[in-house]
Amino acid sequence: MKELLNKKFSTLQMFLTTFFVVVLVVSNIIANKQVQLPFGITMPAAIILFPITYILSDLFSEVYGYRWSRLTNILGLIMNLFTVMVFMIAISMPAPSHFELQTEFSKVLGSTPRILFASIMGIYIGDLLNDIIFAMMKKKHINSHKGFRSRAIISSLVGQFGDSLVFIPIAFYGLMPFQVMLNTIIMQPIIKVAYEVLILPITNYLMLKLSDYEKNLRSDSNDKR
Repeated sequence: MKELLNKKFSTLQMFLTTFFVVVLVVSNIIANKQVQLPFGITMPAAIILFPITYILSDLFSEVYGYRWSRLTNILGLIMNLFTVMVFMIAISMPAPSHFELQTEFSKVLGSTPRILFASIMGIYIGDLLNDIIFAMMKKKHINSHKGFRSRAIISSLVGQFGDSLVFIPIAFYGLMPFQVMLNTIIMQPIIKVAYEVLILPITNYLMLKLSDYEKNLRSDSNDKR
């Protein structure tokens, strides 16, 4: 970690890391809402955003390495904790008599600590599994991007199932029927990975462009020395 903290990073790397953290924080906020999908499938509203974190995690692992991917995950968890602390302080502060939404405000944001705990456990285990599988598969093509598509999908599938097995029971036990919760545990990773498969050509294109950008940036930096 010390080596990472002492390195110079590109503006694009910092932007993508910031975007990753923001998506993670927003996902945990909107995860409080359950949405009804076709065929009677119930999912947390975070389904619309959360797959992006796994896509970015794969990009980080492929271009910047395993350790950077793990560091971004830790940063996301820290910022989630900070967000929940701010929410709790805001809820506990006295409201003026003309503010009529205190109950609604507390209901929407007050359940975030439970979501946060579920998220911390789910994200840590899910993203760890994702990164480990990705890194193991990357060893076969350590100096090239060959096999990126397979690495991205297989690692995400394992990670998403690990995440779902932990996150859904902690976040929604007692808040949704058991059968619905079981179906959600199974369907959530399938839907998320299907989402990733659908946009995989875009992800692969972005990975190649990002890799070329960083290589050219390092080459220009070395030429100036």
